[in-house]
Amino acid sequence: MSTPAIRAAHLAQAAGEGHRVLLPAADATLSLMAGRFAISQLRAGLILHCTDVEHLHDMEVRFPTQETGIKVMLKLEGNARVSFGGTALDLDAGQGRTAIPRGAVMRLSVPEEFERRSRAGTRERMVVLTMTPEWCEAGGLDPEHLGRHLAIRPWLPSTRAVAIAEQLVRPDAFGGQMRSLYQESRVLELIGEALSQTAGAESGAPTAPELRPAEYRRIVRLHGLLQSGALDGSGMAEIAREIGCNANTLQRHFRRVYGTSIFDYLRECRLQRAADALQQRGVSVAQAAEIAGYAAQANFSTAFRRRFGLTPKSVRSKL
Repeated sequence: MSTPAIRAAHLAQAAGEGHRVLLPAADATLSLMAGRFAISQLRAGLILHCTDVEHLHDMEVRFPTQETGIKVMLKLEGNARVSFGGTALDLDAGQGRTAIPRGAVMRLSVPEEFERRSRAGTRERMVVLTMTPEWCEAGGLDPEHLGRHLAIRPWLPSTRAVAIAEQLVRPDAFGGQMRSLYQESRVLELIGEALSQTAGAESGAPTAPELRPAEYRRIVRLHGLLQSGALDGSGMAEIAREIGCNANTLQRHFRRVYGTSIFDYLRECRLQRAADALQQRGVSVAQAAEIAGYAAQANFSTAFRRRFGLTPKSVRSKL
């Protein structure tokens, strides 16, 4: 299946009145990006914006924001330069296998001009949640706890938050009648993590001690191997030898970057691969349990339901 083209006219329609493409200079029919983006109002005042695109040109766009309140952002991949009202938002997650997901929470008291600059050939995968003042008030949430207008607070997404964002950007994940309920439940989980991590933090304060570049590269390499399945069934000693690092140091650094243990993350990856196999290839529940590393189907079904809110059989039946 070909990747959908996104033209200037599509962007203008989604962003609303005032949207301007400054670069490249083109008519509304030019394909600017390939991929998908979607804006959904899950309920009054709670808006989900998912992006998974590749930029086909160097781009610069500007438009006035339409909603105020609190924005929770989680970038899975991408290094577009973004600003609100002239205030830069530093969310450079990188590209490809070396990408490190990053998050931020921002307070927007009044509408501001949004600006984004991106380079041709780069990919952008991101989830943005907007909570209007009305939604915040109904939920007993005070936006002022974040500080002044345009206050930005970084947060380090956990592996759970990253997995949720990965699911949200997939257009076919848990479709049908379950889609809206699934999206809202996961969005509320992201909001809870982001706000609890940033509560009381000073704007711009780091959320975790920094690692040296070589240490980051080592952890990113491990992250990629865990996602690929190359380390399925490996013990800690084998993993440490593969990465070339002391096991205790490796565990400590991995938790510092991703907020979880190596084996909890590996379990998460294997469950996600099992879910993908059920959805996309229609494998049996027994085969999915094997992919996830469970000898007993009952234990697999329990873990799967706890993780995704659905049984493996119900996911497979949607094919």
